[in-house]
Amino acid sequence: MMPTQIDSRVMLRLLILWLASLTVLLSPSSHADALVAQPLLTPIPDNAGLKQRPFISSILDLSQYGYVEREFQMSGTANLYDADGRWRSDGLWNTTIAQADVPYATRLLVRRPADPQQFNGIVVVEWLNNTAFMDVDVIWAQSHDELLREGYAWIGVSAQFFGVTMLKSWDRERYGELSLPNDGVSYDLFSQAANAVRNQSALLLDGLPVKGIIGAGESQSAIRLTTYVNAFQAQAVQMYDAILLYSRFALAAPLKAGISLVSPSRVYIRPDNRLKILQFETEQDIFMFLFRLARQADTEYLRSWELPGASHYDAYGVGNLLPQYQRDFPALSTIQLVCRNSLNQIPQHYVVNAALSAMSQWITGGEPPPQSDRIEYRNWKVVRDEHGNALGGIRLPHLEVPTATHNYANYGVIGSGGNFLVNSFACPFLGNSVPFDQKKLAALYSSHEEYVARFTAAAGVALEQGFLLPADFAAAVAEAQAAQVPW
Repeated sequence: MMPTQIDSRVMLRLLILWLASLTVLLSPSSHADALVAQPLLTPIPDNAGLKQRPFISSILDLSQYGYVEREFQMSGTANLYDADGRWRSDGLWNTTIAQADVPYATRLLVRRPADPQQFNGIVVVEWLNNTAFMDVDVIWAQSHDELLREGYAWIGVSAQFFGVTMLKSWDRERYGELSLPNDGVSYDLFSQAANAVRNQSALLLDGLPVKGIIGAGESQSAIRLTTYVNAFQAQAVQMYDAILLYSRFALAAPLKAGISLVSPSRVYIRPDNRLKILQFETEQDIFMFLFRLARQADTEYLRSWELPGASHYDAYGVGNLLPQYQRDFPALSTIQLVCRNSLNQIPQHYVVNAALSAMSQWITGGEPPPQSDRIEYRNWKVVRDEHGNALGGIRLPHLEVPTATHNYANYGVIGSGGNFLVNSFACPFLGNSVPFDQKKLAALYSSHEEYVARFTAAAGVALEQGFLLPADFAAAVAEAQAAQVPW
């Protein structure tokens, strides 16, 4: 056989393979294998618009932490998708492009260290929550202490229609060019935001050297991220190093508008997942919002943490978010959130901080986060101790050495009037903590010193297990030392 004949056959085979790969890349049913589009980033001047600042700009003076806050318009084209075949509980979902190359323009809000030496190399990209029909930076509100003290960069993505609509309403001059057709483009937007981090760091992050990217979302955003990791697995693995699903429910989100799918009634993370995922669930998420129906065993790529006593959201988060929104909407400054009971006091932000730290180490060092016990559940109800607190799960010292009963039963006040925000919607999500009376505290703890010693020992166990960070251990112990227990 002549050498020229061998070369011709080899060239023919290479040509066939090339055409086959090109067909895969261009096939609508295989969109996830295609490269994620590179968006256009346009800086928004700090003093642009009528308000001359970003919506939900930090309530903190970030310069005191060595941080800067910048805002960008992200624009380009994205696809709208339909389900390809029936979506089942196993999460092995396929999609097909319903409409390609739909123009969009949205915004990215960036908070980052000014000094590259302060940057730890990890970027947290938050899918801003839209449950209140506007952007809410829930994860920043819960974990800003950890993000700032450890030198993370944080980027909030206005991925959904209502968030962008509110931006334009709040300051049409600043945000008037933004446009999203509907929530169907949100999945591509979230991929493109990470692509901008990877390939346009010089502009977006002033050249900070990125080691890893954590995608994160809470509640409705976590529900949409569940669909993202199942239906867009290849894109997610390509763009993100890890995903934090914070307070997701048993369901996932539809491909276009809406909070959750009607079917399937429960959704697992797909068994062939190859993206590092940590699911953090509160007691209320697990039982009231039925995440227990979607529980699955930990794997090489999946960890699930469960925090007893914790509500979907809590007093700490509200305390950080409410002043921000009272500033941006002055009419809210005279309105109070009044629930029938005091809000939940379990410091779930400590565990979210630990989750972000563990995920960062998972990315950079390869060691997965610790495994959490499950909250105990028998005969269709949570198993509780003699104080009414749930057993099992992550044992913070606030549960091991209790001064209150912590649960998620809360409601808005009855009636209306005055300056009260009568919130039958929000209060049930914010839980309840009922302090023990003086007699019970005295029976549990013979002295303040005994209480502090027992609390410190329990906090030490949570620290050793990896569910409490050293800085939060110190803060928790200081809080116990300052508490009047027993009275």
